[in-house]
Amino acid sequence: MGKIVVIGSINMDISTELHDLPQIGETIKGSNVGISPGGKGANQAVAAAKLGGDVMMVGMIGDDAFGADALANLNSHCIDVTNVWTVSETTGLAMILRENGDNRIIVAPGANNAWPDELPLETIIANASILLLQNEIPFTVIEEAVAIARLYDVPTIFDPAPVDQFPLSFLRKITYLTPNETEFKQLPEDILQDETKAVLVTQGKNGVEVHDKTGINHVPSFPVDVVDSTGAGDTFNGAFAVAMTSGKTVQDAVAFANQAAALSTTKIGAQKGMPKLSEIED
Repeated sequence: MGKIVVIGSINMDISTELHDLPQIGETIKGSNVGISPGGKGANQAVAAAKLGGDVMMVGMIGDDAFGADALANLNSHCIDVTNVWTVSETTGLAMILRENGDNRIIVAPGANNAWPDELPLETIIANASILLLQNEIPFTVIEEAVAIARLYDVPTIFDPAPVDQFPLSFLRKITYLTPNETEFKQLPEDILQDETKAVLVTQGKNGVEVHDKTGINHVPSFPVDVVDSTGAGDTFNGAFAVAMTSGKTVQDAVAFANQAAALSTTKIGAQKGMPKLSEIED
């Protein structure tokens, strides 16, 4: 299995469960408050590591208690943190409101936006088997990483969340694009040119549509009792990266990732709910 390099955000998540969302000016009571490691980048790194992937995390944390906790968490999953840097900003925070199995998330980037101008990205990416990216860090860093990956023929997975007005020329350089169905509608229709091999449109309980140059194929999901959907998309991306580095076809890799994502929704917490390989095999 090859090395998975994840370049992205590292947060701490503060979550609470609500019966109803508050109106403007209204204060309501929450329950089941939790503080746990998060960030789309760190989540995807942990998802891949729990499934047996050889993972390196590249990102920024603040010089604070949350940063120390986030770093310790990555270490606990045997993730290579050589290129996790500490900067003089607060560690990124995500506020998660859970309501009837769904979630609404507010992200304060903090250190995730404080990337130095010069980083050893070329050395890092040149030795990767696959590069996993999301859109919670400066786009200039993402663009540079993709350019380096192309130079060394390293396949890229890009989760375009939160969605933005990405240049079409950039999107066409991505090997595997993984939007959800809402994000997919906001992307250009003619992505599948140049180097893009597939667009994987995740649809929650409805599975995944695989768009490639042969057409559209549907890969079904796995029915489970959903407790918390936070982190399901990150689980899918991390699992897909593991499957691709272990030599699976795209179709089989998506099926494997669907299994992992489904299991992740049966527990509370983005990273806590992410399954181990043995759970998927069971």
